[in-house]
Amino acid sequence: MPSNCQKCDNTGFLGKKVYYSFCDLIGEEYCLCNLGDKAFRRWCQSAEVQQSIRLIRKKEVEKALAFSEIPSYWKEKTLASLEGQENLILTVNRYLDGFPKFREQGIGMYLWSAGSGRGKTHVLSAVCNELIQRYLVPCIFMTEEQMYFRIREAYQNHAISEKKQYRKFMEAKCLFLDDLGATKITPWKNEVLTGILDYRLNRRLPTFFTSNFSPEGYEQNLQSSFVARPGRITSRIYEMCRGFILEVKGEDFRKKIAFKLQNKI
Repeated sequence: MPSNCQKCDNTGFLGKKVYYSFCDLIGEEYCLCNLGDKAFRRWCQSAEVQQSIRLIRKKEVEKALAFSEIPSYWKEKTLASLEGQENLILTVNRYLDGFPKFREQGIGMYLWSAGSGRGKTHVLSAVCNELIQRYLVPCIFMTEEQMYFRIREAYQNHAISEKKQYRKFMEAKCLFLDDLGATKITPWKNEVLTGILDYRLNRRLPTFFTSNFSPEGYEQNLQSSFVARPGRITSRIYEMCRGFILEVKGEDFRKKIAFKLQNKI
């Protein structure tokens, strides 16, 4: 049936310009009738609107990457550039595809290997990059020692709020801690980490780790440092990363690259 709208006189337009925040553009104001709805949909699919939407998303991704503080070296890392880890990549991709569900459950990931250079930080940064690119999730990415430095900094600089710094790590939508266990543990660090993980566990905020220790090895490391109740942290890790405590196997890729370069000389 032909449209019969007195409001727009069967044009679909209301004769004035309005701002559309979803694309950051000024355009015609469309009537709510069928003609107006069809005209609005056509405009939304136009090259101008689609280009503006892509630009907005690009800026949002860049802002999220800057906020994450992920080092420049790791910003471009992807799973596709990781060699010889096919089974691991399949599991990580399963996590990424199911992230909306795992996020609701507060499930993160624990990546470990008995040595360095296996690609743990590569995988961790690829996961962080993908969550930002795909879901625009605000993330924080840094080593365990850097996190302690930021919190200690607040003690020494009154211009920085200690509580704000501490809560930054507690409340991050996704927290990525690289090199867990690489720093010398102290009672203070143990209490800080336990408090952060306790808060995140109770509020189902995903946390991601890399370590040169398996969870069992990490607990033994804490025991050797005479930390009180060393099982508190590992118990939380088991629950926060259930189903995604993954060993990163393979040879040291840094040595492999070094040997290749040396043979070319």
